[in-house]
Amino acid sequence: MKKTLFTVLILVTSAVVTAQEYKKAIEKSFTEYLNAIANKEFEKSLDFVVPEFFDIYPKGQMIAVMEQTFNNPAIKFELRDPKILKINDAKKIENKYYSLLSYSHQMNMKVNEGAEQSEEEKKAQNSLIATSLKEEFGEGNVKYNDTTGFFEIQIEKQVYTISKNGQTDWKFLVIEKKQKAFLEKLLPKELLDTI
Repeated sequence: MKKTLFTVLILVTSAVVTAQEYKKAIEKSFTEYLNAIANKEFEKSLDFVVPEFFDIYPKGQMIAVMEQTFNNPAIKFELRDPKILKINDAKKIENKYYSLLSYSHQMNMKVNEGAEQSEEEKKAQNSLIATSLKEEFGEGNVKYNDTTGFFEIQIEKQVYTISKNGQTDWKFLVIEKKQKAFLEKLLPKELLDTI
């Protein structure tokens, strides 16, 4: 009886340790991915994206869009305080493993006003931007910092992490509900049904 109980205890412990190891691998890779984006290392960041994504959007085109967005002199972006909120247990579907990761970060955005804008025009512009951001990210997730001139946006997102062996080489696919038709080309149906 003691031997059986000991064997079960060893099996459960090793299963928990293995689960923690792949989740640590996911966390490490995802942190590297976010840091690459924050540091404007766009080509490096795309190394963490599922390769099938580039069958739809070529890598060169994605890099160009990212550079244009983050290096636009009219708008300044900062990504701050990334936090992984939860990593779900991996699930094997066909020949790949999938785990849903939830994370949050703050995106600061500042629109550089034209030199000729009056104070009234600046306020009207900021009001329009605030309305648009609140529609996109939710009323309570957007505030304007009068001191810095930045809109501070709290963002929470979900990402499917995908691996062929369930332990290493995790790649990422950010989930955007508005792009479900696009995601249908990259995710199994049973995962799409949960989005």
